[in-house]
Amino acid sequence: MKIRYLNHSCFEIKNRKIILIDPYFSGNSLAPKYQGKPDLIFVTHEHFDHADAERFDTTVVCPSTCRFRKSITMKIGERKTIEGIEVEMIASSHHQSKYPTGFVIEFDGKRVYHPGDTYLDGIKPLDRIDVFFVPIGGHFTMDINEAVEAVKIVKPKLAIPMHYNTFPQIKADPEEFKTKAEKERFKVKVLKIGEEIEV
Repeated sequence: MKIRYLNHSCFEIKNRKIILIDPYFSGNSLAPKYQGKPDLIFVTHEHFDHADAERFDTTVVCPSTCRFRKSITMKIGERKTIEGIEVEMIASSHHQSKYPTGFVIEFDGKRVYHPGDTYLDGIKPLDRIDVFFVPIGGHFTMDINEAVEAVKIVKPKLAIPMHYNTFPQIKADPEEFKTKAEKERFKVKVLKIGEEIEV
């Protein structure tokens, strides 16, 4: 399974299918040119920096507070199999959203957790998380120290920081997060925008 960081909270996950999570390209000078054709898009909540999905002719999995031409809506706690991919919608804590959510996506034997925008009180223990995309920017989400605490709760095999440095309010150093989380004996990979890894 390949994971590519596309800026902010947006990731592409690729193997037999292409998944896009929380796209944010329009009006975003940090976003790379993206020519991918995702088979499925996941949107965690309605805010513009997570829900730039209408540019794709693709089904969007999202909470009912989002509106897309082609969508499959889910509720917190619900599990579905969509195009052979197991997905569970998880509660997040983000008072700026009407219905903040995250996803645990089981894809080719790997379990990936994307919590969307969340504060620390939205993080709960989960089973067998291989990859945890963790917001570190503060202000609208957890900050670096809280993100380390989140990693201690989730206990993933790999943590990848996200949601930082896109706006002045969320300026944060991912290397500081990496150092602190690694002191707690967790594996962290800081991805540059456009960088891809295989897990």
